[in-house]
Amino acid sequence: MANKVVYLDTLEMPISAQKIHPYKPERTKKFSLVHTKLDVRFDWEKQYLYGKAWLRVHPHFYAQNVLELDAKGFDITEIAILNNGDKKELSYDYDKAVLSIKLDKLYSRTDTIEIYIDYTAKPNEVEQKGSTAITDNKGLYFINPLGEEPNKPRQIWTQGEPEANSCWFPTIDSPNQKTTQEICITVEEKFKTLSNGKLMHTEFHPKGLKTDCYYQALPHAPYLFMMAIGEYAVVKDTLWDTLAVDYYVEPEYEPYVQDIFGNTREMIVHFSHLLGVDYPWDKYAQVVVRDYVSGAMENTGAVIFGEFAQKTKRELLDESPEDVISHELFHHWFGDLVTCESWANLPLNESFATYGEYLWREHKNGRMWADMHLHNDLEAYLMEYRSGKAVDMIRFHHGEPGDMFDSHSYAKGGRILHMLRKYVGDEAFFASLRKYLLDNAYKTVEIHQLRLAFEAVTGEDLNWFFNQWFLSSGHPEIEINYNFDSLTNEQIIHLEQVQNTERFPQYKLPMEVDVYYSKTEKERFKIELDSMKQSFRLPVRQKPLLVNLDAEKMLLAKVSDNKNIANFVLQYDVAPLFRDKCEALEMCAAAASSDSSARETVFKGLEHAFWAIQLEALSHADILYAIDSERTSDVLSKLSLYANKSEVRAKAMMLLIKLSQQPDLYVSIFERAIYDSSYTVASTALEALAAADREKAYEKALELQHEKNQDILLTCAAIFAETGNLEHKAFFQKLDQRISGVNRLAMYAYLGYWTLQSNAPDMAKETIAYLEGECAKSSPWFVRYYAIDNIKQLEKQYTDKTIANEGEEKHEFEKVVDEAKAALQRIKSITKDKNLQYLFD
Repeated sequence: MANKVVYLDTLEMPISAQKIHPYKPERTKKFSLVHTKLDVRFDWEKQYLYGKAWLRVHPHFYAQNVLELDAKGFDITEIAILNNGDKKELSYDYDKAVLSIKLDKLYSRTDTIEIYIDYTAKPNEVEQKGSTAITDNKGLYFINPLGEEPNKPRQIWTQGEPEANSCWFPTIDSPNQKTTQEICITVEEKFKTLSNGKLMHTEFHPKGLKTDCYYQALPHAPYLFMMAIGEYAVVKDTLWDTLAVDYYVEPEYEPYVQDIFGNTREMIVHFSHLLGVDYPWDKYAQVVVRDYVSGAMENTGAVIFGEFAQKTKRELLDESPEDVISHELFHHWFGDLVTCESWANLPLNESFATYGEYLWREHKNGRMWADMHLHNDLEAYLMEYRSGKAVDMIRFHHGEPGDMFDSHSYAKGGRILHMLRKYVGDEAFFASLRKYLLDNAYKTVEIHQLRLAFEAVTGEDLNWFFNQWFLSSGHPEIEINYNFDSLTNEQIIHLEQVQNTERFPQYKLPMEVDVYYSKTEKERFKIELDSMKQSFRLPVRQKPLLVNLDAEKMLLAKVSDNKNIANFVLQYDVAPLFRDKCEALEMCAAAASSDSSARETVFKGLEHAFWAIQLEALSHADILYAIDSERTSDVLSKLSLYANKSEVRAKAMMLLIKLSQQPDLYVSIFERAIYDSSYTVASTALEALAAADREKAYEKALELQHEKNQDILLTCAAIFAETGNLEHKAFFQKLDQRISGVNRLAMYAYLGYWTLQSNAPDMAKETIAYLEGECAKSSPWFVRYYAIDNIKQLEKQYTDKTIANEGEEKHEFEKVVDEAKAALQRIKSITKDKNLQYLFD
């Protein structure tokens, strides 16, 4: 699953204060799943699934007479055992979470039995806590079930990971199970369906109903089962003449399918070639759903994406789902074909999928772009580390399974795999992955299987690598100092590991060092740091101009490199990698006020050919502005209009507003940029114009308020909100049909602020009623959270107004407060989600 990152304020806390959880082993296998057959239909109004399940199972080793299945929140109609066409009803115990079926006799591991279950799934009555990566955990979702939301299609979709598919079908909901699959889905004819495996046939029924039946002959884990149902446009493609590659999008996005997903076939070919293992499933479909509770999900052969993936060609100029697409596809080898046996081993799924993003970018866009991605992963992990989380990669003491879906399993894990690749070399790395995949195809694994595959290929005992990186927490912190011995003609490098070894390992760190004799001539040395303090004497030809430690920039480490500024200036000029440039820019920016060459280096960064280097340099623009405001403003002005990447243009514009004491000087730039090809740039320009000339920005907002793009609309909303003008009531009412997904959070905030600025009690009551209605919808819990929060804000503000006002308006203000309290009480009475309960305390 792809992890959509939301950056929150960093909370500093002692690393030692982490909660210790009980040991979480692999789930014991009493039974093994063999085949799962499902027949499902739906009640949209009640949001129920009516299901029939046929499960073929056998005792794993020991004889058994009780079968325990995960079945969350069901009503059970019938349970029976089937034998040569005969059906024998079985008794059972059920606590709404685990279904304990009493078998008719003791069965041995040589026996395969078939259990039939007739049930009703009620996902909205299941109480399961979500996590940061997967914000809800009820398995089955009805979107706009009654068709009351005109801006939203009616859909049904599922989300199984980690253990939520047992909210809609009975199973052994554990990643160490594998089963083949058959599912028949009955819906109205107008709906398209999607599930795992091939669509075998469709049967049409009276009253406009149909049944689509899918069959998957290859086994996979229960959490990978999926369904998606909606009024989709389906664009069909093929690969290798036999592999169906299909795309399911809302009809208005059909013209943009190739712009969004057009690289999918090339990705499949590239990964198949790179790994030496052809794509292992019988189809590859991708579907976009509304109100998704995660970023995307690697369901076998049928990947689900949140609505962020649906973009027009113009919107794709700003943000492409390319990384998420490659992430979910790479899972089809790492996660779907070979699956972690327990959630403690989740990095075997997610670290590989994250590194799959790197491998695709490396192939498609080159190493600079891929290394930028790796750099961002390092920063994401370090942010999590600084927040107080330092845990083993393979962690058997995690809390809930959802706790494993963090920047350790994703970002840090991808970096670790990159280090392993650089250590063993490309040929051995991919040969080892091929062996790992072939040896364990359609099976479940723990981290040692990966190690053993690498050891078999390389011939080297790699326990040291896996112990320090996968089975320990933290990362090395390294101090670097240099001196040159002119008597022996040796370059000396002094390294010291300074991390807390009471909590973190002493690391063994092989690395390469580039020694530059001139800007064009260099020599590479290999060294290995395996002590806390160590010096290395390199036999060089002459005194080097520059020593570049960790030349491949592979180390996952915090490094303090005590080179002088002249060395960092030279590093920016001659060292080729993305992180070389970023390190040099950071050090040169710190010295820019006292060193002209350092200052010029940062200005060079603003003109670099690669946009991400420009962004890195822009992060230091405040330092340049304090030294030379005129030159910096001139560069920012040019970047605002002419930079190749929209993100650079947008950031440069915001810096003009942030840094300049006279933002009105740049009004013409902002007015011109409003018509940029990029929506991000256009909305940023409108925001910048509002800071420089509010009257002109208001005029432009009036002109742009009918645009379809949500960034533009929300910027208009921000400008109109400031006025409190009730003439904009129709605009805010229409926003409800034009803003979707997480953007609704900002919409609620602007609506609430506009309502407060209007100082109109009747409008406040209307807004409270609208937000209360939002809480009754089937939106994700965090969307409802912000609706509730804005009601609370209105209550607070009107309470303050009541206290401060003794005039005739006081009574009207009190009515608003009473209405807000009543609304919150009504919302509380229907709210079952634990994520929201504390808001009412």
